[in-house]
Amino acid sequence: MTQAIASALEEKGHVPMKVAIRVDASWQIGTGHVMRCLVLAKKLLEKGHEVWMVSRVLKGNFIDVCQSEGVKVIPLPAVEKNHTPSTKQNDLPHSHWLETTQEIDSKQSLVALSFFHPDWVICDHYALDSHFEHTMAAAGTKILVIDDLANRQHECHILLDQNPFPHFETRYQNLIPETSLILLGPKYALLRDNFYQLRNNPKKIKNQIFVFFSGTDPTGENLKFIEACQHFEFLPFQIKMIYGMGNKKKEDILCFPQPDFLVCIESLPDFDSELCASRYAIGSAGVNAIERACLKIPSTLVCLTNDQRPMAEHLAKTGLYRYLGEGENTRVEDYIEEITWLCENLDAQTHRLEIDDIDALGCERVVSAMEEIK
Repeated sequence: MTQAIASALEEKGHVPMKVAIRVDASWQIGTGHVMRCLVLAKKLLEKGHEVWMVSRVLKGNFIDVCQSEGVKVIPLPAVEKNHTPSTKQNDLPHSHWLETTQEIDSKQSLVALSFFHPDWVICDHYALDSHFEHTMAAAGTKILVIDDLANRQHECHILLDQNPFPHFETRYQNLIPETSLILLGPKYALLRDNFYQLRNNPKKIKNQIFVFFSGTDPTGENLKFIEACQHFEFLPFQIKMIYGMGNKKKEDILCFPQPDFLVCIESLPDFDSELCASRYAIGSAGVNAIERACLKIPSTLVCLTNDQRPMAEHLAKTGLYRYLGEGENTRVEDYIEEITWLCENLDAQTHRLEIDDIDALGCERVVSAMEEIK
């Protein structure tokens, strides 16, 4: 951060903040937590604040990706292969994601951040709760928790849950301090700046279906989908399938021939623009569904994890989205039927959903909330 930016912030009454973000990615966890934290980190940097990510070296981590995006990362050491964490503070449904105990993780995080003395620690991890947060807060830092589950106690100054759940106002009752600021719903969704531009200046629509089942695709939806495509010689639209950088089945996917109507690619530098230009999308729930809703793109949802089920079912009940169910249960035949349905019904579908309140300014609101808490 330059002295000029620091001086400008102070003139506006905002002292530059030092922010640490504790988040992981792996084949087991997926990439969504890191990706949304990356968006928030870049917004904080843009506003003149200093940011370090703290991320463990797990298989399928995104440390290099974050660093390539200009965010500094402190790597926590990989856990020994045969290490079995103690059960104390380790009885959360997702405790295995951490590959160690909260006690060890918090101690390692404090040591890693000892040079930095952060004003804020942002925690986005289903395997961490008030045990970790209390240890960090005791070191004199404020805590922002990003959560989706509402299934454990938190000790935080701000709680962020960006998901469109029904009755979300009461989801965290008795789970956070009464003094916590609660930021709930897609109004606070951590979306890239590009979504604001594309929402207000949309691309010309292509005759294209956009398929994306997250960066890791834990239930193998891309493999099922490309196999389903083999049953068609011709389609009245093009399909662009992004199978993800963390997909462990990419070699199997690429073994299938690609029909003329299908393009398979690991990642897209213009992902947001291509999504915006698509007539329809097929993909996971979670943040990807929020991105599609922001751009008002009609879509078919698949639930890739148990954590996504409440959101997927809620969106399906609105009648605006088709829902294939849980990825553990989907079959090649389901995708054959869905492609067939699109062939027969796509022209009758609205190209864009009705306007909603996902304006892609959520990241601005979150940073502003942090700046206002002294």
